[in-house]
This record gives sequence, C-alpha cells and structure tokens, in this order.
Amino acid sequence: MTKRRIAILTGGYTAEANISYKSAATVLAHIDRSLFDPYLIDIQPHQWSYTDENNNAFIVDKNDFSITTPTTKITFDMVFFALHGSPAEDGKIQGYFDMIGIKYCGAGMMEMGLTFDKAATKKYLKSTDVRMAKSCLYFKNQSIQTIIDDIKMHLSMPVFVKPNKNGSSYGVTKVADAGELEAAINNGFAYDNELIVEEFISGREVTCGVYAFNNEIKALTPTEIKSQNDFFDYQAKYLGQSQEITPAEISAPLTQELQKITVKVFQELGLKGHARIDFIMHNDQFYFLEANTIPGLTDESLIPQQARYDGWVLKDFFTAIIEEGFRKYS
Repeated sequence: MTKRRIAILTGGYTAEANISYKSAATVLAHIDRSLFDPYLIDIQPHQWSYTDENNNAFIVDKNDFSITTPTTKITFDMVFFALHGSPAEDGKIQGYFDMIGIKYCGAGMMEMGLTFDKAATKKYLKSTDVRMAKSCLYFKNQSIQTIIDDIKMHLSMPVFVKPNKNGSSYGVTKVADAGELEAAINNGFAYDNELIVEEFISGREVTCGVYAFNNEIKALTPTEIKSQNDFFDYQAKYLGQSQEITPAEISAPLTQELQKITVKVFQELGLKGHARIDFIMHNDQFYFLEANTIPGLTDESLIPQQARYDGWVLKDFFTAIIEEGFRKYS
C-alpha cells in the first residue's frame, strides 16, 4: 500500500510558535509511519520550509505547496495542523489551501476565523442557550482612560483582560482592583490590537475535548484544572504549575451534561476534526470560556491526556483525525 504524504504544519506568526513546535514533535513521534509519510513544515513569516533528516533545508513553493529536492518534487495528500495561532487558527492558511486545492484536517477558513475571535464567538453563541460571562470588546486606538471608564461602567470586578485573538494565555491578566487595569490593558495590547474584558465567574475550571469520527461527534472525558496560580495561565499550562485531573471529579450526570454542551458548541460553531472547549462550572452550571480549534498536542497537553484516558493510543488517535480529514472531502 502506498503511504500517503502528510504535511505537519508547525511554527506560525505569533508567540505561540514555541508551543507549536512541541505539539508537532508529539505528532511526529506518534504518527503511524506504516500508513503515512510525514513531513514537518515550518511556517515562518519570511519563508515556509522543510528540513530533512540530513539537515538539508528546502523552501516550500507556495504556488502549489510543494517541495523540490535534487531528486524529486514532493506534493502532499493531507495537511495536519500542529500550528497554534496565526495563520492556522485564524483561518488564513485554510483559505490558501482551499484556493490551490490542498486537503487539510479540521474546520475551514470561516469557522477558524470566527473561533479565533473570542468576542465574535461569544456574539455568535448568544443565539443559543450556552451560558457565558458578561464581556466587552476594546480596540488599541481607544484611549486607555476611555477603556477603563467603560469597564467600570459595564462590568463588575474582578475581570479578565485578554487579547481577543491570541492563545496559550499570552497577555492575559486577572484584575481584582481598578487600579491594576492600565497595566493589564497595556499587557494585552502587546499581543493584539483588540482586547476582550470578561467578568470573573467563581467556580471550577473544566475542559472537554471533542472530535469527529466516522460521521459522529464524540466528547472525550473532561478534565478539571486546578491551577497553582490565579488562573490557568501560561505557567500553569506548560510549566507544570497546575493539577490536571482526568476524569474531572464531578458527578456522572454533570459529566454527561458537560459533554453534551461540548458537542453542542462544536456543532454550533461548525467545527470539524478535533477541538477543546473550556468552561467554568459555577453552581453546577457550565459557562463557556473559549473554543480551542487547534488545541495543544504536547505530551503535557489536555487532549492527549483525555484521549489516553478514553483508551486511545496516540498513534490511532492521530490516524483517526487524519482519516476524518480525508472523509471530509469524500
């Protein structure tokens, strides 16, 4: 059987590139090489490239997303995303692949663009019965004082100040006192030109993976996150400063409810492939935080933890994601 060539995209244009490299390393380590021939493609603003096992670097031809070596021209059967942030999670590179006719795993340009925008996602979900924290959106061309005054008028402290289009908790600050807002706003604007400010909801943080397989959407076993810090920030996510409990220590009925809402959000947002949906549980009710359409796939990441708990070997889980990508085009 001819092995299919899979381009594993990594790198990216944002601060999340270092996480992308770790995710890609996990995929590369576990991908089923009896079925697939993987190529790690590093997406950088100045160039896209592939480096072979002899450390020879080849530039990707963006006209047809191919690589030309001294002996052959390499084209790809499928693209697998291990690239967090732009240009994958915002849908830009999906649009490029659509134009040149390259198949890829996961959702399309419009769905990725929507979910990368936290404020737009919340606005879109307002027509559903999904619970969410109260929030406001601000822009870098507004004065800091105008933003602070508006937050004081419309939101109750404490609040979270977040870049509207970023991930891995870069630029996120929990603010308990209005006097801390200016520093938090400046920190957020260092990562994006838009900020979303959300009211804090006291409760337990839970997250649930979800994936499409054989024309069915299935939720994984949820995880509860107990951060050593004020919230699930970068240090808690990637530097071991949190306790991640899988399965979440909640009742069976609440687990089923969480999984049901997770599948609903996945469907409402038109997602495909796999994703992770984050929530706060307050008084046994779940409040949507955000959708992670290209969730971390490092050995420490939550999706691999949940998949393993549910009996998946990562090799088979990644195969399922890739096969679902092909099924999308059939």
